[in-house]
Amino acid sequence: RKRGMRDCPFCRTAVPDEASKALAMVQKRVDAGDPVAIYALGDACHWGVHGVARNVTRAVELYERAAELGFKRAHYSLGCLYEEGIDVQKDTVKAIRHFEAAAMCGHVSARFNLGCGERNAKNLSAALQHWIIAAKLGDQHSLSEVKEMFKYGLATKGDYAESLCGYRSAIEEMSSPDRDEANALGHEAIREM
Repeated sequence: RKRGMRDCPFCRTAVPDEASKALAMVQKRVDAGDPVAIYALGDACHWGVHGVARNVTRAVELYERAAELGFKRAHYSLGCLYEEGIDVQKDTVKAIRHFEAAAMCGHVSARFNLGCGERNAKNLSAALQHWIIAAKLGDQHSLSEVKEMFKYGLATKGDYAESLCGYRSAIEEMSSPDRDEANALGHEAIREM
């Protein structure tokens, strides 16, 4: 087992096996105003995991608090909730606002979603720009969308070349022996460690 694989991401101590003790560690960080811990607790409330009862209203409150502190994944999660409208009232304006905030902080999936929204609104030039940015950050789905637009004459060869070169560069930059080892093992094997 590699050092740090199962340690607390906040204090680097070993995470206790009991959910209640682990939750107490997270709560301590929440009380200290740590946006990552606030988001983690919000996620636990959203999905009803780690010994926390499912409470989407509380999850939204925690996500909003983490988002106010600048945590991009909280903005993204709020955007998804408001876009889907499953456990909260659907609100496209709020969804777009949160996706934009997350994308401005570098959240690639939020940028991809903005591109999809622009495509659905028939604003193809804005969709293309979102997807080019996301592809250059290593998002394969965005690269595929740029490629499709190029195939149908809605993007130039230069747009596709820029996206493809940026995508390759991002993937090369993110590669490492540890990532390769983790990918070879798979998520289930890593969880069992």
